Amino acid sequence: MRILIAEDDPANRRLLEVSLQRWGYEAVVAAEGHTAWQLLQLPDAPQIAILDWMMPGLDGIEICRRVRAAGTRFVYLILLTTKHQKEDVIRALEAGADDFVTKPFDREELQARVHVASRMVELQQAAVLREQELAVARALVLERDRFETAVSAMSDGIIVLDSQWRLVTANRAATLCLKLPEVEGTGLSLDQALLPFCHTPAWAELQASAERVTAIEIARTDTSLPLFLAARLTRLRDTEGGFAGAVLTLRDVTTERHAQNLQRSFFMMVSHKLRTPITVLRGFLQLCRRMPPDQKLAQLDEVLSTCGKEVKLLDELVQKMLEFKVMTAPQLQADTREIALLAALPPAEAEVRQRYPEKELNVTTEVNANASELSMNPDHLVFVIERLLDNAVKFGDKAPVCVAVRAERIDDEWLRLEVADNGPGIPHEYFDRVFEGFVQVEDHITGQIPGLGVGLCMTRRVIEAYDGTITLRSTWGEGSTFAITLPSRPAQCV
Repeated sequence: MRILIAEDDPANRRLLEVSLQRWGYEAVVAAEGHTAWQLLQLPDAPQIAILDWMMPGLDGIEICRRVRAAGTRFVYLILLTTKHQKEDVIRALEAGADDFVTKPFDREELQARVHVASRMVELQQAAVLREQELAVARALVLERDRFETAVSAMSDGIIVLDSQWRLVTANRAATLCLKLPEVEGTGLSLDQALLPFCHTPAWAELQASAERVTAIEIARTDTSLPLFLAARLTRLRDTEGGFAGAVLTLRDVTTERHAQNLQRSFFMMVSHKLRTPITVLRGFLQLCRRMPPDQKLAQLDEVLSTCGKEVKLLDELVQKMLEFKVMTAPQLQADTREIALLAALPPAEAEVRQRYPEKELNVTTEVNANASELSMNPDHLVFVIERLLDNAVKFGDKAPVCVAVRAERIDDEWLRLEVADNGPGIPHEYFDRVFEGFVQVEDHITGQIPGLGVGLCMTRRVIEAYDGTITLRSTWGEGSTFAITLPSRPAQCV
């Protein structure tokens, strides 16, 4: 370690130089203050300095002040002087000196003080190195968080595997596609995750392959709603060429198997939806033309009744399309006011019962007293509840169709509304897609399912107009629960 000696007395300067060399240090010598200050400004300047208080040019006190004022690097400063009064010590410390040695100095004492200075410099260097390491670690953590945030938001599924084919992490898309549990720390292996699916190539072939990249076809075909995934496995190698892990990417290609794009699906759906009532109307009109006048008169009421139902169905389909256009406008003006949640249930329920008179509907409510008031346009609240009730009844496969409406307060500004049904449930891969426009949970587009698949999309747009959220959880065959956060009236103090 290098130590600067700034001493104008030749004998003292030589004594200090010889002593430092004996103690294992490299001495850098200056005979006056200006030279010492110049040496301390060099990039490789010593980090310990022994300064004589009284020197030509700049004295030791002034050098201490300049070093501390610069503040660019750590230097341990020892003042060497004949002064020993308390006020002198205070003056030296206030100037920035770290230690104070009086003349004539005792070599053993000076050696001990120099060793202390050396340890302080080493600790300071270690602290700087540690801070640099922490800065690098923080930067790496920040980059990792940015990467994980970007990966979690990707529409493609991504799974990271370790060298034992165990799942290390998986983003949301992969979790939905394969219906994975919490991955981290479970020790779940890839072959276990793929057990519910058919896949090509088989597991043994996939595990034994030495190819860097392998394309995999994954399918679930034993349900009424099949799932098709296109996967790509990229193997990672260590420095010795051994298997170190892999990255599996997944893409849901189910929709691509059914239709080339959303526009084609939309026109196919609309054509099927419109064709059925038009076909019935055309058939009855042709039948009426061929009927004798007396038979035509006898069956007039039946013909008019049937045609009226089909015209109503056409009107509802057109109305749905018009409503969707309104809901997708750039801004949804929300005339917000205080409204009781229970006040919105009767009109929504009455509308759904009228729409499906052949279905038996049983609605129950569980609304906490502090969650009964919302800040929302009343028509919008009725719309949201009516759409969710309509969805439950439309797809309900049990009698009666049971719907439970529950509400509880989250905090002073928000409440949570849940609408749960006992219907057929929704496959996990549809949890995000059902909130898109013109999406229905149907294997093939047949036109037999009522509506256009826009109800949940419009519901989400209304809720998001109030900065709320809507999410879905469902178990296939057991029912679905839609959870909504909405602005609420502040809780009343009791």
